[in-house]
Amino acid sequence: MAGTLELDQTPSRRVNGELQDLISRLNGYSKQDIRADSWHWKLSSNGLFTTKNLTRLIDDAILQDGKTRHQTLRNNLVPLKVEVFMWRVLNRRIPARTELDKRGIDLDSVYKWWNLGGVSNLSLNEAFQGKCNHALSLSGSLIWQALEWTCRYLIWRNQNHKVFSSKCWNGSTTLMEIQLKSFEWIASRYKKEKIEWLEWLSNPIKYCI
Repeated sequence: MAGTLELDQTPSRRVNGELQDLISRLNGYSKQDIRADSWHWKLSSNGLFTTKNLTRLIDDAILQDGKTRHQTLRNNLVPLKVEVFMWRVLNRRIPARTELDKRGIDLDSVYKWWNLGGVSNLSLNEAFQGKCNHALSLSGSLIWQALEWTCRYLIWRNQNHKVFSSKCWNGSTTLMEIQLKSFEWIASRYKKEKIEWLEWLSNPIKYCI
């Protein structure tokens, strides 16, 4: 018949051999052996996917700077956009402390609010990890880290506004915004105790020791 494709119904020797092999393999299975298909996460020992496991894998693969591994770049006391900003800083995508110094931005004047001196002498790695020149509790280090990240994010954002939107900003205005935003972000997310606004303005270090 016109338009009908004629096919050779006799399989080749290679195809016939593969077919016989498949049949022999299938004969070894019973219905009881047949299981429903399921997803298996190869990167974990139990085959189950969890965001915690994926986070650990990403940290191990990315949080490297030469021979040094950064302890963490995750802090749930700040918004995601601040975390993303700090990731960009780590990967040299954003001007960090050395660039801020070149532009005459004095970070020590910001940290005087906390009655801590010489904080800007810390290395970039120490700042990332929430370290300072004062003994802090474990949860206090998390608060201090959140403040560090908030400072850098808002200074960078305000600098961009000045360059690209011709909006003026100064140190005192930025300090007020840092105080307000850090309180807003941290107090709403910190579950260990209630952070009071007036105490945050006058003596925030009390929440870190």
